[in-house]
Amino acid sequence: MKRITRRKFLGTMAAGVTAMPLLAQASEGESARILISKKTPAEGVPDLLASIPEATNLLVKGARVVLKPNISWPNPPAWATTTSPEVTTAVARYCLDQGAVSILVIDHPLHHAERCRKLTQVAQQLEDIPRARVFLLEKPRHFVPRQLPAGCQRPQVGIAKELLRATCLINLPVAKAHSTTSVSFGIKNLMGLIEDRSILHTEADLHKAIAELLHVVTPQITILDATRILTSNGPQGPGKVEQPGILAAGTDPVAVDAYACSLARWDGRALRAQDIGHIAHAAQLGFGSTEFTLVEV
Repeated sequence: MKRITRRKFLGTMAAGVTAMPLLAQASEGESARILISKKTPAEGVPDLLASIPEATNLLVKGARVVLKPNISWPNPPAWATTTSPEVTTAVARYCLDQGAVSILVIDHPLHHAERCRKLTQVAQQLEDIPRARVFLLEKPRHFVPRQLPAGCQRPQVGIAKELLRATCLINLPVAKAHSTTSVSFGIKNLMGLIEDRSILHTEADLHKAIAELLHVVTPQITILDATRILTSNGPQGPGKVEQPGILAAGTDPVAVDAYACSLARWDGRALRAQDIGHIAHAAQLGFGSTEFTLVEV
């Protein structure tokens, strides 16, 4: 494996442009370990997960795994507004190979749930995989209320009921620009696990409210889909699509998002993690570090 420090990586880029426990996150100021692969999803995903020590303890016989890709827009994968179906499928296959008893792929679509199911192509690719299915969160009964700590923007939030049955949550965000939050990576992707997103927009400081979701929705592993990224006109697109051909994985959700900031100019702007309110606030809350060390698998 080839190690690249954050400082060296950023210099190179500048020259060219829940209820479940959080695992192995670094404190702000410390350096978190981010694994990257430039292989295809079918080859790179197993390499990444096999290189995460915590995955060995999570992905065991009998595990119930929830995967959270972004499949909330009724667009084709080439638009890079949703997570690549190849990435989602590769993660599902790996988890089942390790002994998982079920794989549930969930999201709360913003519009036209059945069109999202069809056009994102995730459901079709999972059809041949036993014990793996897509479940779209559409009805109030799909959610349960959870209290947030005192001082949060909201006193409680409805989260996906299926999270309570899961032994592992793997977050599978796509990397894209966002008209409201500047970018949408892993932490922002967790909004697809709550019942009412509109309240966060209208009755709270949006960035702080997004970060505070980590109190009740905690991914053990994040695998960022940067095989292709939407660098303009997000989140819905269409816009400018670039193809870094990269998968990035880690157990620190803040560090994964910090790395994602460095992949491109988002709507023409070079952004750091400290420039994105919800990433910076998540670090302040102790959910991880904006400092990272890259390890190329």
